[in-house]
Amino acid sequence: MNKFLRLFVQRSDFLLSAVTWLFVFIYTLHAWSLSTPPPLDYTPMHVVLISCLFTSFFAFLIYFEFFRRHFKVYQTVILNVTVTNVLLLMWLFNIGFVAILLIIFLVKFSDYEPRKSILYLLICLPFCMALVLHYGFNREFVLLNGLAFTLYNSFAYRFATRLISERKAKEQAAHLLRELKATQSLLNDTATRDERIRIARDLHDTLGHHLTGLSIHLEVASHCASVQAPKHIAKAQQITRLLLSDVRDSVSSMRENQTIDLYASLHSLCSDVAGLNVMLEYDPAIKISDALLAQTLFHAIQEAITNSIKHSDADELNVTLRLENQTVQLHIKDNGNKSTELNLGNGLKGMQERLALVKGAIEFKHCDNGFAINATLPHKLNPHTLA
Repeated sequence: MNKFLRLFVQRSDFLLSAVTWLFVFIYTLHAWSLSTPPPLDYTPMHVVLISCLFTSFFAFLIYFEFFRRHFKVYQTVILNVTVTNVLLLMWLFNIGFVAILLIIFLVKFSDYEPRKSILYLLICLPFCMALVLHYGFNREFVLLNGLAFTLYNSFAYRFATRLISERKAKEQAAHLLRELKATQSLLNDTATRDERIRIARDLHDTLGHHLTGLSIHLEVASHCASVQAPKHIAKAQQITRLLLSDVRDSVSSMRENQTIDLYASLHSLCSDVAGLNVMLEYDPAIKISDALLAQTLFHAIQEAITNSIKHSDADELNVTLRLENQTVQLHIKDNGNKSTELNLGNGLKGMQERLALVKGAIEFKHCDNGFAINATLPHKLNPHTLA
């Protein structure tokens, strides 16, 4: 039941648009059959023609809701055909109720962020058409309808733009929150790793030093004591050696367990991205222990996600990290707009600079169905090789 309600809420705009379309379709056919004289001869051929025009508008609603990301090539053609059909229906029926379809189209069209001049033209179309019908073709009662629907269009446009702005603000806030959580996870893990190293160093430098001194002093005392003393001193020496062994084991364990949990940070970064399905494939053999290397990988993937959202209009992004020959291979690919030109903005240039700092290499390229980033980084950094 909850799943059905969530689906209903997600598709509520489409469902309301479909119900409104059906109401306008049925009402127009009914009013047409009763009007005297009819604006168009009520014949089977004309009914089929009008039904096709209405059906094409419903096809636009389906395309906008489900397929506009997959068939972007036909976007301009579909929009032009749809608005032409709506204008033809408005012309045939003296604007009438079919102008409601123009309101629906205007709301959907605003989501494409077109030029303001085009939107203003669509808003004023009912009144402009009413002027032509009234003074050029002596149609009655169209001026009031034209003015009314122009005002409706204005309200719908303002309401749609506000909703779009709020939606983008929420998506941006969610994006920033997701990045903040991922960064916080990475920083916490790095801080934990650094603290482990500090504790290990302190244990080795202080406790280990003192126990070593104790062992030496007991060794000296064993040669200076009475007949019974050597037995107890030998026991103390044995305990001291055990303590030293425990300290070494603790230090070794802490140093071995200093890898950064990069996967947790990347998983948080790639989850629930608004408008983009990010699929992360992470090789468990990758054990990152250097903070600079972890930050480089994290920021590269972060920038790739931002770049896909802002520029490529993609809805899928694949992120793959594999360990090959002691190097980390990072492959990122989206299904965004195909382009032959490669313009490196500040984000991509920043990725190049970060990779250069860790002696890595990166490549950007357009492929047949999207944009790809391929990078190679060392699995472990050698401080002596870093510039």
